[in-house]
Amino acid sequence: MILVVALAGLVGLQWIAHKIYPPIPLPATNSVAAATNVLPAATAAGTNAPAAPVIPNLGPTPPPAPTILSAAEETLALENDLLKVQVTSRGGGIQFVDLKKYPARIPLNREQKSQPNEAASLNKFSFLPAFTYANAPTLTEDGQYRLRQSGATIVAEKSLTNGLRLVRQFSLASNYIVHVSERIENAAKQPVTVPVQELVIGTAAPMDPHEKADTTGAHWFNGDKLSHVDAMWFANRTLGCIPGTPRTEFVDGFTNVVWASVHNRFFTMIAVPEKPADRMISRHFNLPAPTPSQLAADGKLNPKPEAYQTALLYAETPLAPGAAIERSYSVYAGPKEFFGLSSLGRKLELVMDFSGFTGFFAQALLLALNLIHKVIPSYGWAIVVLTVLIKLTFWPLTGISTRSMKKMQALQPELQALKERYKDNQQKFAQKQLELFKQHGVNPASGCLPMLVQFPVFIGFFFMLRTAIELRGETFLWVRDLSQPDTVFTIPGLGFLPFFGIQGVGLPINLFPLLMCATSLWMSSLTPVSPQMDPVQQKMMKFMPVFFVIFLYDYSSGLTLYWTVQNLLSVLQTKLTKMNEAKDTVTVIPAPKRR
Repeated sequence: MILVVALAGLVGLQWIAHKIYPPIPLPATNSVAAATNVLPAATAAGTNAPAAPVIPNLGPTPPPAPTILSAAEETLALENDLLKVQVTSRGGGIQFVDLKKYPARIPLNREQKSQPNEAASLNKFSFLPAFTYANAPTLTEDGQYRLRQSGATIVAEKSLTNGLRLVRQFSLASNYIVHVSERIENAAKQPVTVPVQELVIGTAAPMDPHEKADTTGAHWFNGDKLSHVDAMWFANRTLGCIPGTPRTEFVDGFTNVVWASVHNRFFTMIAVPEKPADRMISRHFNLPAPTPSQLAADGKLNPKPEAYQTALLYAETPLAPGAAIERSYSVYAGPKEFFGLSSLGRKLELVMDFSGFTGFFAQALLLALNLIHKVIPSYGWAIVVLTVLIKLTFWPLTGISTRSMKKMQALQPELQALKERYKDNQQKFAQKQLELFKQHGVNPASGCLPMLVQFPVFIGFFFMLRTAIELRGETFLWVRDLSQPDTVFTIPGLGFLPFFGIQGVGLPINLFPLLMCATSLWMSSLTPVSPQMDPVQQKMMKFMPVFFVIFLYDYSSGLTLYWTVQNLLSVLQTKLTKMNEAKDTVTVIPAPKRR
C-alpha cells in the first residue's frame, strides 16, 4: 500500500508539471521557407515516408581541416536578451552562440561573482561553423560568403562556378530558438547535380578544459526512438574496458531524422528540420591537448579533449534550370533545462537522457525539486527538504524492515538449533524454517525491500543531478557550486595519492563525501545485520561506504548532500525504533529436546 501511494504521488507530479509548464508557442519566423509558430509536428518514422535516395558510402573520411581563406573574415551578429548568434562569412554559418545568462565558468569563490565573466558559448571549439557544408568541395569552393543584414535577419549568399546559388537566412525567436533557412538554386541554363550535402549542425565540445569526454556527445531522434553516440561508442571497447578498433564516424537514419543534436554536460544545440532529414552523421575529433607543463600544473585538466561534429545528410539531387531546394530549421541553442525543452514539443527533452524506469524517477524528482525551490529559494535547502519528504514517504517501510531484522536476530538461536537438527535434510530444514518465520510473523525478504524500493530513487537522483542546469553555480553553506565537488581547501604536495589526489594541485578536501562516509558508517553500526548473511558479505556491507566515497569523491556535491541527509534521517529513525524495542520483543519458544 505504501509503495502504491508513493508511485501514485510521482505520477501525480507529471500531471502537475503540465499545469505549471504548459507548452509555450514560438513566434513566427520571416525566413524564406515559412515556419509555424511552434516546432512542426513530428513525422512518424516509416509512415508514408518516400524511399530515401541512395547516399554514397562516405568511407573513412578524414577529419575536415579548418577552412583557410585569403579573403578577410566578415561577421555579423543577432542578439536578444538570451542569445548572441555570430554568423561568419567563412562558410556562411553560425560561428558560435553565446548564452548571455550563463557564465562559461563558475567563479572559484563568492568574491569573484561580481567580476565579469565570458558567457557560455556553443560551437566555439569547432572545426567548421554550424550550418555550413563539410566534405563537399563543389559546394564550398573557396568557402567565402557575402553577408548582409536585412532587419532582424542575416543573409549569407554565395554563387558557385557551376551556376548554383546558395542562400542562408538566420533570425532569432524566443526560448533560445534560432530560425535557419537555406536555398540551393540552379541559376545556370543547364541541369546541375547537387552532390551529397553534409550540413553541419554543430560540434559538441567541453565547456570547460576540466570536463571529461563522457559529458559530450550527439543524439538523433526518429519520432519514436532516441539514439545517443558518445566517447564510449567511438572508443569501441568491449565491456567498456577491453580495447577495440576505435570508430571515427557514426551514420544512421533513413528519411526519418526528426532532429539531431550535439551537447556537453549542461548545454545543447538541437537542429529540427521542417521535414525529416535523410540521415545524420557524427564524427569524432581530437582537440588540442594540454601541454605537459599545463598538466603538471593542473592534474584535473582533461589530457585528451575530444569533440563530436554532427551533421544532417541529404542525398545527391539533380536540379533543372531555375529549380531550387529549400529547407528550414528551428535550432534550439541553450541549457538542458527539462521543462523548458518539453514545452517546445518534438520530445526535445529526450536530450536529458531521462529514459526508462530510472528516467521516470529523475523527471519526478526534478519537478519536485523545482516546486520546492519556488517556495524555498535555495536549491541546497530544496534538496534537504526533498530528501526529508522522500524519507517520510518510505519511513513506514523502513520501520517494518528494521523490526523484522530484529525479530530475525531474536530467532537466531532457534534457527541454529533447527539447522543442527536437520543438517542432513535441507528440504526439511527449509520447511521448518518457514514455519518458524510464519509463527512469529517474520518476513525474511522485508529486510531488503526498503533498499530495493529506494534504489530507483537514488539512481534517479544520480542522473538528475548529473545534468541539472538548475544546480550549476548554486551555492549552499560552504559549497560554491552544487553541480561540482565541495572542495573547502586543498593540501598541496599530496597530489600523488591514488583516487583522491590531483597531480600538480594537491589533495582536495571535499567535505560532503567525507560526511556521507561518516554518517553511512554510523548508520551501518546501528542497523541490525541479517543473521542469514554470510560473514564475508557482512564485512563488505560494513565497509561499502568507503567504496562509495572513492566513487563519488569528485562528483556533484548536490548528490552527496542528498546522501548525507538521507543517512542522518536513517540514524534518527533507527534511534527512534530502538526507543520502542519493548513493543517489538519476541518471545522465542525453546526448541524441543531430542528424544
